[in-house]
Amino acid sequence: MLPAAQKLLTVAETAVLLRVSRPTIYRWAASGYLPSIQYGQPRAEGETRRGGAIRIPRSAVDALLALEDEVA
Repeated sequence: MLPAAQKLLTVAETAVLLRVSRPTIYRWAASGYLPSIQYGQPRAEGETRRGGAIRIPRSAVDALLALEDEVA
């Protein structure tokens, strides 16, 4: 169960904040580079319809933005 106070972002919201494309967010989430939460009905292998929803914790986005600030 997720804490009630945890702010979750959609893939589109995350892409805007990080200034990258939505497919990049999906790749980062799949690889584990960007922590994500998937819920709902997962997509079966070979299935063409969409599966469950993906949400990104705001704290993970803030951490990536902080890393960007340190590098710059």
